[in-house]
Amino acid sequence: MVLCRRFSQGRRGVAVWISWVLLVAFSVLIGSIVLNFTRSHTTSTVDDLTEKGEILTLCQETGLAVNGYCQKTQTLNINVTNNNNRKIEAIMVRGFDIYNNPQGGERNASLEPGKAKSVSVVKQGVLKKAEVMPMIIVGKKRIICQSRKITLEPVDFC
Repeated sequence: MVLCRRFSQGRRGVAVWISWVLLVAFSVLIGSIVLNFTRSHTTSTVDDLTEKGEILTLCQETGLAVNGYCQKTQTLNINVTNNNNRKIEAIMVRGFDIYNNPQGGERNASLEPGKAKSVSVVKQGVLKKAEVMPMIIVGKKRIICQSRKITLEPVDFC
């Protein structure tokens, strides 16, 4: 009987030891999964922030001046000048009608630095205000520089 007690106590000790090993292994596995997730999430966030910072830097090199603007029944006419160092590939115009409903338009108006151009954008209804933003191309990516937008308000008729 004494022999049975010693034998069963030895087995319980091994079972406790195995349970501790399994618990530590499970904790290490969960920790490594959390570490890998955190590392990949942090890397992608840093990459996104770096890209946004580069875009803001490139947009600081663009500049657009509006010399005059007016609307006709179907078009919004804008005279723009590129007044900075980077070539503008297009102009994005976002108009708001008298009910504040947005409508957008894009006009390919390649502007070299220091050059001026008259641009007509198709619209619907009567515009209360409009926002004009330069668009640049970096590599194969089109970037709308919202930080450099100009708000035209009120928009009178020609």
